[in-house]
Amino acid sequence: MATSPAFFPNSENSVKSLLKITLVCLAFASVAFAEEKAAPAAEAEFDIPVPLGMPVKGIKIPHRDANGKLLMVFEAEVAKKLDDARIEMDDLKIESFDDEGRKVFVQVAHSIFNLESRILVGDSRTLIRRDDFEITGDSVEFDTRSRDAKMRGNIKMTILTADKLP
Repeated sequence: MATSPAFFPNSENSVKSLLKITLVCLAFASVAFAEEKAAPAAEAEFDIPVPLGMPVKGIKIPHRDANGKLLMVFEAEVAKKLDDARIEMDDLKIESFDDEGRKVFVQVAHSIFNLESRILVGDSRTLIRRDDFEITGDSVEFDTRSRDAKMRGNIKMTILTADKLP
């Protein structure tokens, strides 16, 4: 059986081919990770009970929509409000639930969450995991409204259900 040079490259083209394969995998993962962009559910206020400038240890914050449905849970080892719009969090773990009830887990060592834009920026190694894939990267930007994430630097993806693919 002949092999395709695109999937079994020689050493000269291996980096380019590996990058192409990784980009294709990331494209599939982003399609699987993104939710439908139809009318978004009404959101409740995102209230994080952290006083300005005071570190709070071991905080767990559930976030619900306006109807009371649990959207995600933030759990941080340490959280500190930098100003009225930004909260710094260390060892942050987020459990988010999609419309089908599947859990998406995000873990980042250091991050800043903007309460106004609802965007979390992590500047350290980050893990995003769902039951069918796992992605790690050096940094992340996570929009908690749309649940879209952008990862940068040393990205590695593992597809956990590859044995079930056709």
